[in-house]
Amino acid sequence: MSKIIDYRDIDLKSEVIKKINSFNKTRNNRIEMSKRLNNYSDKWKFIFFFLNLEAVFFILLSLGGESLNIFFGQSNFALISGGFSIYVILLQYYISELNYRERALKSHSHQLEIEDQILKLKSILIDLKCNKENKNYEERKSYFLTIMENYQLILKNNENHESIDNIKRLSRDNEKIKVLDYTTDNILLSFNKIFIFIPILILVIIVW
Repeated sequence: MSKIIDYRDIDLKSEVIKKINSFNKTRNNRIEMSKRLNNYSDKWKFIFFFLNLEAVFFILLSLGGESLNIFFGQSNFALISGGFSIYVILLQYYISELNYRERALKSHSHQLEIEDQILKLKSILIDLKCNKENKNYEERKSYFLTIMENYQLILKNNENHESIDNIKRLSRDNEKIKVLDYTTDNILLSFNKIFIFIPILILVIIVW
């Protein structure tokens, strides 16, 4: 049974503390998101280096590899070579449209903006502690509402994190917990890590 909150008991100090904790969670999620997207970007660079190398090698073999093996001069190999090259080109275009590096930088910038709002909330706490009387209460309240408006604006203008980022944040202090990434981005990435070896396997089968 959920606890009924009496909103009449809410004061400015308790709300500020509550929002600082909430902002920190969102900020740390954005940090995890930035690291995840940067990781995708770095891995795709590695994958595309080999895929492009293999595509060029396949094309060269289809053009002048008949002396090495008669199959390289046949239309079947030309079809394999062309299909593989088209796959690499389309995949590279698709991944470039996802803008992993740019999104990672934006997410990093976002967490810095949230940190600015956290510092502003902390300044209200300090002010409340130093001035225990209710002087300038309405001014502090107005400042608090302005911070909340800025925060909502920041959220609206930025990409939301994935659930995996929240899970990684929660497990950050426990190294024994291994968090598996089942996002579509990582599944596609993992598939192409394996796919790198398929052209090599095809060549081994042909030459053998």
